[in-house]
Amino acid sequence: MVDNSMKKAIEIICVNLPSLRGMLNITQQKLAEQIGTSRQGIINFEHQEKKLTRSMLIAIVTYFSLRGRSAAFLKSLGLYKNSYINSLGFDEQLCDYIIENSTLEN
Repeated sequence: MVDNSMKKAIEIICVNLPSLRGMLNITQQKLAEQIGTSRQGIINFEHQEKKLTRSMLIAIVTYFSLRGRSAAFLKSLGLYKNSYINSLGFDEQLCDYIIENSTLEN
């Protein structure tokens, strides 16, 4: 069962996925390879034509949370105040640490 906090996290990620990719200058194909899905899967997520699974949500959040620029953007969207995201171990304190110490930009 998907709770409201997970639904909100999925919405934030899917709506902002093109912007997240753009700020790191990565293609749909490159992101797909990095997180273990297909380019078509990324397209479907971006157009909200396919439901984002928990495992894909975790992979995407992890990928973008480990890069300072995209982590700062996700923080500005309130993602790290989401209880589902917090249950995965991501919060604003960790985000701030990553932003301050990030060397992974791509």
